[in-house]
Amino acid sequence: MKMDNTNTKLIPYLYFGGNCEEALNFYASILDGKVNIVSRYDNPQMNTPLEYKNKVLHGQLHFGQIAIYGSDVFPGQQAEQSSGDVGLSLSFDSPEIGQQVFDLLAEGGKIGLPFTKQFWGGWHGNLTDKYGIRWMVNH
Repeated sequence: MKMDNTNTKLIPYLYFGGNCEEALNFYASILDGKVNIVSRYDNPQMNTPLEYKNKVLHGQLHFGQIAIYGSDVFPGQQAEQSSGDVGLSLSFDSPEIGQQVFDLLAEGGKIGLPFTKQFWGGWHGNLTDKYGIRWMVNH
C-alpha cells in the first residue's frame, strides 16, 4: 500500500498529571498560541471523581502552522515523565527569538544545554520544562 502523504500531519500528544490546561496555556503564552479545550472529564459515563470533572480529556494548542494536543491522564494513573527519548524541537528565524523562547520555557525547569552558538555554526539549547516535557530550541 502506498500512502498519500499530502494530507498527513504529525501532531505531538502530551500527557499530564492534572495540569494539562495550565501547561497548554503556559506554552500558548510563550509561543503566541491559542488553546482550545475540546472536552473535559465531565461526561457522566466516564464515572470520574467530582474533583476531576474539570480536568482536560482533550485539549489543543495551535501556534503558527503547528498543533500540540494534550490530556490529563485518567484519575488514578500517573503521567510518565519524559524518558529523554523524545523532545519537541522548535526552530526560529533569529537567535534573539530563540533565546527568548528558550528562557521562558526553562522557567522552573532544568536546562540540559544553554542556548548558545554551537560548533556546527547553528544556535541550539535543550531543556526539560517544569511539566517534564523536553524541548530543543534552534536557530
